Amino acid sequence: MPAKKPSGEIDPASLRKAMLRRLKRRTSAKGEIVWPAVPSLLGHYTGRLVSIFASLGRKFTPEEIAELREKLKKQIEPAFRQSPHSEVVIVYFTEPPPKTSLTYSVSHRVVTIADEYADWARSRKRPLFGPHPDAKVMEVARSLGDPGKVTVADIGAGTGRNTIPLARAGYAVDAIELAPSLTTVLKGELEKAELNVRVIEGDVLDPTLDLPAGYYSLIILSQVVSHFRGSAQLRSLLELSSRCLSTGGLLLFNIFLANDGYDPTTAAREMSEIMWCRMFTRRELENGAKGLPLTLVSDESTYDYEREHLEASAWPPTGWFSDWTRGNNLFDIADYAKIPFEMRWLVYRRED
Repeated sequence: MPAKKPSGEIDPASLRKAMLRRLKRRTSAKGEIVWPAVPSLLGHYTGRLVSIFASLGRKFTPEEIAELREKLKKQIEPAFRQSPHSEVVIVYFTEPPPKTSLTYSVSHRVVTIADEYADWARSRKRPLFGPHPDAKVMEVARSLGDPGKVTVADIGAGTGRNTIPLARAGYAVDAIELAPSLTTVLKGELEKAELNVRVIEGDVLDPTLDLPAGYYSLIILSQVVSHFRGSAQLRSLLELSSRCLSTGGLLLFNIFLANDGYDPTTAAREMSEIMWCRMFTRRELENGAKGLPLTLVSDESTYDYEREHLEASAWPPTGWFSDWTRGNNLFDIADYAKIPFEMRWLVYRRED
């Protein structure tokens, strides 16, 4: 008698796995993934891609994973150096069945803050930053006395949310704005309001931008320092203010400060740049002002101050203001009290 032929594998679960291993021969896919170019998230991005490719039946070897990581690194790091708004772009596709290989490419796009605001000007409903001035800005300006004797530099003036009310109140205002798209809107609004304001288009941190020394009674930066890239830029702002303020003049700006006891990680710092809320520590702030003729005279929560002092009809200033100023753009935490940083209003006085 002939030998009995083995029945073979009959376990349904095992056979199902065997069939699914063949599924990739009839699976095709293509796509594009865009992530913010955050260097400290290199490992996270690598792992995500390896998982996505594995879900398509394309499992990478350790050597292929190392190659993928290196390709990402070579794109992410220079992109982030140029701008925190830059993106890393991964395009992938599978070869036509029955081939099972996968091809991918990694590149980056540099996106500047001017590009971001140009998109705002094109796509968002005006007024872009809310229809009302900051309560703190108007209060500090009034504290300096007769508007006709007060000179103001509104740095990062945007579309004129603070510039226009100040000018209407009789203050002599210079409006400095980096983004050409916002400058265009600002000039149009000033023309409609028939207000005489000097508009300066440029980066206030550019040493070639010539602002008059000892001239301003008040320098304001509302929602601007959140775009700074580090302690060196903060120091440059404080040096500029020391040079351009008159004796007794005031510097008013808001800044995202970490709570006492919280030491931000590199990832948190980089992501805060991506999310428009660049975080600093109080030590960095103190070092930035060290040796300069500036005295800190006021330190208040931006959220709390504006909520308390704005008229009910003006609150909140925008749909994103409440979450943004309390750090929710960076940390998805429902209990705001647990978010370890927030935006603060700071006022410095220029001493002799």
